[in-house]
Amino acid sequence: MFDRWFDATRWSWCALSGLLLIASFAPFSSPTCGWIALVPVWWVLTRSERVRQRPFRHGYFIGLIFFGGVFWWICNVTTIGMVFLVLYLALFPAVWCFLVVRFIPRQVESTHLGILFRALAAAALWVTLEWWRSWYLTGFNWNELGISQAPSIIFRQLAAYGGIHLISFILVTVNILWAEGLLTMAQTLRERKVVRASFPFAAALFIIAFAFALGWHHLQRHRGGEPTRPSLTFACVQPNIPQIVFTGSDKDFWQMEDDALDKTEKLTLQAIATKPDLLVWPEAMIDEGVFQDRQLNEAVHGICETFGGYFLLGSQDFDIGAGRKLYNCAYLFTPRGEQYQEYRKTHLVVLGEFLPLGNQFPWLRRVIGIGMDFTPGPRPERFVMQKPPLTFAPLICFEDTLPDVTDRAARLGPDFFVTITNDGWYQGWCARWGIRQHLSHAVFRCIEHDHPMLRCANTGISCVIDQDGAVTNRFRDASGAETDVGGIFTGTLEFYPHHSTLYEAWGDWIVLISCLLTVMLGIRFFCQSPRNK
Repeated sequence: MFDRWFDATRWSWCALSGLLLIASFAPFSSPTCGWIALVPVWWVLTRSERVRQRPFRHGYFIGLIFFGGVFWWICNVTTIGMVFLVLYLALFPAVWCFLVVRFIPRQVESTHLGILFRALAAAALWVTLEWWRSWYLTGFNWNELGISQAPSIIFRQLAAYGGIHLISFILVTVNILWAEGLLTMAQTLRERKVVRASFPFAAALFIIAFAFALGWHHLQRHRGGEPTRPSLTFACVQPNIPQIVFTGSDKDFWQMEDDALDKTEKLTLQAIATKPDLLVWPEAMIDEGVFQDRQLNEAVHGICETFGGYFLLGSQDFDIGAGRKLYNCAYLFTPRGEQYQEYRKTHLVVLGEFLPLGNQFPWLRRVIGIGMDFTPGPRPERFVMQKPPLTFAPLICFEDTLPDVTDRAARLGPDFFVTITNDGWYQGWCARWGIRQHLSHAVFRCIEHDHPMLRCANTGISCVIDQDGAVTNRFRDASGAETDVGGIFTGTLEFYPHHSTLYEAWGDWIVLISCLLTVMLGIRFFCQSPRNK
């Protein structure tokens, strides 16, 4: 009965999985949906013969709904790029459905261990593909399943034990066990007219309880403790300068640049009046280099003289002596601007900061609108302050969404992270999606390394994230808006005793286990005789 019903309604169940996945992520931010999003697709993968005959097609349909629903906002920058990105990313759930059908044996009458094995195998396949997506073709790791737990103060703590991939592994395992448990209970009700608890359902509840206990234990590490380092007062400037490709005259362009600098300077004077330890500008919102543009250089020099404290800002840097290289940089000026430290962004955004094959096919630059490529910096840096005696690792743009980049920065031993970003490309509805998704990734970097983070954004969201991944303070204007508004964001950053995490010691160990299990499933499949297949 179930097989025929799922056959007839297979597309509806696939669509439901796609919609539940969308609801799991910002701006809807429903972590509960992450625990059930894969239940519908698992039902049709295991009970619908038509889906089992064409798993790739149905998985691709889910991928189009999911990634189209969470990444449509990229069209605010490039419609062509958004379309190709969605078409590419949809391949990953399609491949997962295909591998589930091919690698995981289907058994109508299953033992308890058999059901648990299939759930773990499906989770291993999912995590292996998520890991592949995070680095292949420079990588795009946004909205991995584990990110759906960003709003959950307890379950997001699991990142300290194994990163985002561990959370994804647990979520997929529980999803499969829910699916099998509900079907078992429905079958019992149909045959015996009574509902009985099933092993898969009980196993899912046990895993959730165990994960909750781990998260709660990690959350208690700072309770009752006192700050061990001196606090840091800060003032971030959120100028709200739109990043729009200008097609008018050169005179109008330079006028826009002058207006942007003037607006930023006026806000900076208000920020200086609060006498912070650290003054922060966001990632280069003015398309000039601080050491190449005279007007910008004079403005920064004047601020350093007036302020007399540490001044962090983002700017471009042109290295003419090394083959005209262009860098996206962060600079920390010491009091009075006597010295500075520099960090050159190490991970560049494809189709934003560089164009693959752009030098081989110059016409691509004209079509997509990307001129000179940026050059990646050599390594992370740790900026040192004397008063107060603190150190921090600067992150630029989307680097706070990348576990590997943040991990290399954390190994330098900073006291905290500072992200300067320019999300000004996304405005209105697009900002509500893209900027909030960006923030939901950043909270996990704080949990993975037990470091707080200060974020300064051009158009929002400027905020403080504590060592538990909680946004403890954020900029809002008088109307309560936090994006597409300008102003200054001030506050104090507190530091609690640092506790080394399992993720810092072992990294993505769950990925290694998942890859090994995937290889074993593949070997098992290809070693089977044609008759058993």
